[in-house]
Amino acid sequence: MVNFGIDYPKFSDINSIGNAADTIDQNANWLQDFSMSIEQSSLGPMNTVFFIVWILGMIVMFTATLYSNLRIYKIKKSVQEVKNKELSTLFYTCKEEMHFNKEIIFGYSSLVTSPITFGLIRPFIVIPKDNSTLSSHEMKFVLLHELHHCKRRDILINYLMCLSRIVYWFNPLVWYFLREMKTEMEISCDYAVLKTLDKQSHIKYGEVILKLASPSKRSSSFLSSASEISSSFKQVKRRIVEIVNFQVESNQLKMKSYLVFTIVLAVTLISIPTISALAVDKETHTFASTNVVYRDYSRFFDELSGSAVIYDSNKKKYTIHNKEESTTRFEPSSTYKIFSALFALESGIITREHSQMSWNGNQNPYEEWNQDLDLFSAMERSASWYFQNLDSKMGKEQLKNYFEKINYGNENFAGHISNYWIDGSLKISPIEQVDMLKKFYNNELAFEQSNIQTVKDSLLLEVSDGNRLSGKTGTLEVNGENTNGWFVGYIENGDNTFFFAVHIEGTKPAGGVYAMNIALSILEEENIYHSTTQGK
Repeated sequence: MVNFGIDYPKFSDINSIGNAADTIDQNANWLQDFSMSIEQSSLGPMNTVFFIVWILGMIVMFTATLYSNLRIYKIKKSVQEVKNKELSTLFYTCKEEMHFNKEIIFGYSSLVTSPITFGLIRPFIVIPKDNSTLSSHEMKFVLLHELHHCKRRDILINYLMCLSRIVYWFNPLVWYFLREMKTEMEISCDYAVLKTLDKQSHIKYGEVILKLASPSKRSSSFLSSASEISSSFKQVKRRIVEIVNFQVESNQLKMKSYLVFTIVLAVTLISIPTISALAVDKETHTFASTNVVYRDYSRFFDELSGSAVIYDSNKKKYTIHNKEESTTRFEPSSTYKIFSALFALESGIITREHSQMSWNGNQNPYEEWNQDLDLFSAMERSASWYFQNLDSKMGKEQLKNYFEKINYGNENFAGHISNYWIDGSLKISPIEQVDMLKKFYNNELAFEQSNIQTVKDSLLLEVSDGNRLSGKTGTLEVNGENTNGWFVGYIENGDNTFFFAVHIEGTKPAGGVYAMNIALSILEEENIYHSTTQGK
């Protein structure tokens, strides 16, 4: 639900950042900061509950993974060298057949009941101390299978699956895909071994898989980061079917397998926890200029957080307060109206001489909005209904094309046409605001110069000592509270032009008027502009 709210700051609360403009210069179109508020439903305490449950779940899963690795560590410590010469020779013969030269530690342990492979940096292949149930021929099948796990670096995949299980523990779809990936890894190793065997040996290989399928033969119920030739009966059933139906894989079938595996992996990775609602959603803009001076203007911001960006056209130099926030994107609020007006002029919806719109008679909270308005009076009063009508007449597709044409912020136009500038879709950083104003002022956007000039004239706020201040405020209210404020614009100072953008946010009132006073204080300190209204 969207409603409108006016920004009425108490100037006594912001003495530290300069007095408010409480008088209107007779020769200036001094701003009136009317804000638009959006009502947002919030889960409130439920967000915290979900977040805590998610964290607790991750702790449990991390503990289980840690326990698994401790068990593997114990197995590693218990590993003894294989002294059986025939078995050692068989192991190295298998490596030679596979053309696999990486050093693998081969041993046996009384702590395992079936062959397993583990170790990310130093791979281990460990067989049970009592391996008398397997013949030499069957042991060769086992070793080939485990060596393929090492060659394919499946242990790394195991660790990535462990990480996914920790983060996405609440998502049954992820658990399903991880289980399927584990099975596919075993089937893939089976396939690699079968390719080296004759058809008669395929049956014997399947018999080895069945022999190791007994629950008493499985070691890795809690060894999630290890690979083991034995499987659950359900997995074994699939593996036996694949062994019986084995055929040499065509390139087309191989590409299909890779595609399926990629899709499964992608679905797992993009299953971002829906309960991470408390995570900070910050978009940033890459800023590459080296001609930058960083200043500390925090004394002007009082208890508010925010940033300030000034650009000197002659020196081509940026002056920035708070580098991080100056590259962080925020909702543009009413500052978007600069370009909404330009697009409407460019598309012929209005002209300088014919821009008046009739008020529909619906009562607004501000008396200043309850009348017919033209572009100049609508910009002065920041009358949202006027610019919403412009956008509506233009249509979302054309509006989107314009924003993409000028590379405005993140160019995200997912929101509704009536409030896309405050609903969290369209966002822009303070540095981008300055760069957009530069392009606008110098008409680097390839619009009609007369339309550029019309918007420029609508933005003029005051003239002081021959210097011209033009700009636009923006205030975002969420559930009736001022949470974000903008003041963006430029100073025409003799033969130079300075562009600026100030953005603020905080728990105390943080509207456009507050941003304006901060900006004017900074501009005065930098000896760029002295307002005729500030301090009266």
